[in-house]
Amino acid sequence: MEARRRTWFDERGVTDGRRSLPFYAGALHYWRVPRARWPLCLRAMHEAGFALVETYVPWRVHQPERAAPPKLDDLAAFLDAAKASGLAVVLRPGPHVNAELTSFGIPDWVLADPTCQARTSRDTPAWLPVPPRAFPIPSYASTTFRDHVRAWYAAVGEVVVPYLGDPVVAVGVDNEAQMFFRTGAYDLDYHPDALTWWREFSGLGDPPRAWDPADAKRCLEWVTFKDAYIARALGDFAKLLDDAGFAGIARFHNLPPGHHGLYDLRRIQNALGGPVGIDAYTPRDLFPDLRRRALACAGNAAPVPIAFEVGVGFFPWFPPLDHTDDPTRERDHLLTLLASGIRGFNIFMAIERDRYYGAAIDQHGKLEAKWLPPLLAALAEVDWPSLRRATPIAVVDMRADARFGAASSVLDPMTPVLADVLGLGPAGSAELSRDPAAITARRWQTAVCRALELAQVPYTIVDESAPEDELARYRAIIAPTGDRIDRALWTRLRALAEHKRAVVVIGPTSPTRDEYDQPLPEPLPRRMGKLKPASLDDLAGLAEDLAGLAGELSDTWQVERPDDIRTSVFTDAAGAARAIFVISSAERAATAVLLADRALRDVLSNERFELRDGRISVPMPPGAVRLLA
Repeated sequence: MEARRRTWFDERGVTDGRRSLPFYAGALHYWRVPRARWPLCLRAMHEAGFALVETYVPWRVHQPERAAPPKLDDLAAFLDAAKASGLAVVLRPGPHVNAELTSFGIPDWVLADPTCQARTSRDTPAWLPVPPRAFPIPSYASTTFRDHVRAWYAAVGEVVVPYLGDPVVAVGVDNEAQMFFRTGAYDLDYHPDALTWWREFSGLGDPPRAWDPADAKRCLEWVTFKDAYIARALGDFAKLLDDAGFAGIARFHNLPPGHHGLYDLRRIQNALGGPVGIDAYTPRDLFPDLRRRALACAGNAAPVPIAFEVGVGFFPWFPPLDHTDDPTRERDHLLTLLASGIRGFNIFMAIERDRYYGAAIDQHGKLEAKWLPPLLAALAEVDWPSLRRATPIAVVDMRADARFGAASSVLDPMTPVLADVLGLGPAGSAELSRDPAAITARRWQTAVCRALELAQVPYTIVDESAPEDELARYRAIIAPTGDRIDRALWTRLRALAEHKRAVVVIGPTSPTRDEYDQPLPEPLPRRMGKLKPASLDDLAGLAEDLAGLAGELSDTWQVERPDDIRTSVFTDAAGAARAIFVISSAERAATAVLLADRALRDVLSNERFELRDGRISVPMPPGAVRLLA
């Protein structure tokens, strides 16, 4: 019995040791869909090709009053219906679920307690001004709040434990944990219990409440602590789920939309003991940024990179993702993620519901996203979870200058997420840093990625905490550096270069100081390459310089022309190409000419492209993505 009930994530998806389910999920909020329609909707999902149905278990819905215990009869009935439909279940019991619910699904009676509320640097409650009404943000360090969460998890466990392993195969630990989007360095959390965590983490006294260049080290420690705070909280929530009976069930967390440098995926993953993926709601003109977010997820999430929310439809109180009618954006959005190495996804929303417009399937079981069944069938045909994209180059996500940027931002305490959304410049939120190195660092990171794309060189993005043996799996490591670098990373890069385990390229500046602006004692190794300072304004020249780092790459499946279209090729264990994505960044329709050795077929339209003189021609609408097999 125990073996049957235990599940975990592997490189293919979620498994119980006997079978591995690809993580092709769709969201159905059971409390928003009439119970009589559940079988119809679940059957429609199964017929479309989904392996999993995902749902939140909203605390606010099931326990609106403190005096009454949670009412979870609907949850048990839904699990029975899902099992009967042949779908496995992914549960997400919060405590934060968002789901466009008031207070993000947390009961008012919890948030009304001052001892549960996160505190600002001015020692006032921190509020989130979001529709349908603002609410005080909970402190994840608050012992009172955690006691309430413990009781909530226990109530959910009483209902769900008999279903663990069949049909419930995975559980989400909270949702989009990023300080409820209030990520300004000195905004929160100054709750007394959080300050206890700070002192345990830093060994220092009171935390900083504003940027002070004379006390930069303490400010930088505080910025680093914010990442540690999130990881510790989620790790503790995972233990509370274990105590509630969920031990031995696969777990995960999903990070919110935003630049990959705004959170520490690996730290959370280590605390959680399960993969940490991303959420994605992206207009077409930002698909290049989405690709880099997905590459960072694929380069850091383990054992499987998943987009836990991929928007089909959107929130009614936000502007539409595209200003014009674009019937293929949602399809190309998912294809963009897959082309970057994402191997699992959850369609949000699969089933129509309130406080949201658009869905893959309406509440009467009618399929609206006609492209989904052929895509899911094609992924099954090529055995998508088994395919891999060869990436000879790793670009390191450098955080030393980024932390200075966060610590010294003139936007603070306003969240840097807003600065990225407003598009203030090529350095995103770093544009408002008092530290010019933070601005330059973000620009170089983007320039290196764009140059590799222009050179048609496959790459991935890895965090600066990646261990030496992991970095040594790549042929070349590019670490864009200014004067600062994380001291531990510097030690690993030196070892890689000196022992010839990988080609290491830094620059444009040779670092002389560490992440706290203290001198580095070690000189620059002779075997390290350098980026040219002028390359920041010469993308074509930078592309030419970086192309040689990948070694000899096959011309097959490369785009001969035009320059703003490229491919992403996935191969099986024998090295045979099984899936070829053609990705356009062009603003106008164009025809991509690919060097090829066989004819290809578009798996969604069934259009066939014949081989002529070692080439195939593929018509590409503006900004489109096509999957060929």
